[in-house]
Amino acid sequence: MCKRCSSYVDLADYHITQTISKNFRTYGRLVVEEKGYLLNTDSRVAEAIIKGRFIGKLVADRTLEIHSTANIKGSLSGAGRLVVPAGNHFRWKDALRVGGAEIGGELVATLYSAGTVLLRSTARLFGDVQAANLIVESGAVFVGEARVGRVAI
Repeated sequence: MCKRCSSYVDLADYHITQTISKNFRTYGRLVVEEKGYLLNTDSRVAEAIIKGRFIGKLVADRTLEIHSTANIKGSLSGAGRLVVPAGNHFRWKDALRVGGAEIGGELVATLYSAGTVLLRSTARLFGDVQAANLIVESGAVFVGEARVGRVAI
């Protein structure tokens, strides 16, 4: 609890390993494990790692990491940085609006980034990209249209 304004600030990390229906407001990390199922949620967290099932609305202020085993229905927004680790794939029908992105695996989506999009050598990106900066390492696969420069998100 803040001594000055008496507001409660949650700094806890949460690991979801079973079915739960709850809203989270934390400046910590939210991890939905492979066997975890977070449903009917409206959550705002600093960092999110999604490996299991997620239904609802998620706002990740700093980092949003998505694995192949993730099953997401709802909306994702506010990601400071989107991370798709090497060996993982993620497909999203709506446009993703993020501050930056680091793609090591496969991403099938339209991506709007106010910062830098980094495609690692193991990355495969299928979709259009609008970003302030685009870095493509040797060996990365990119199929789509790229617009590099200032982006209004």
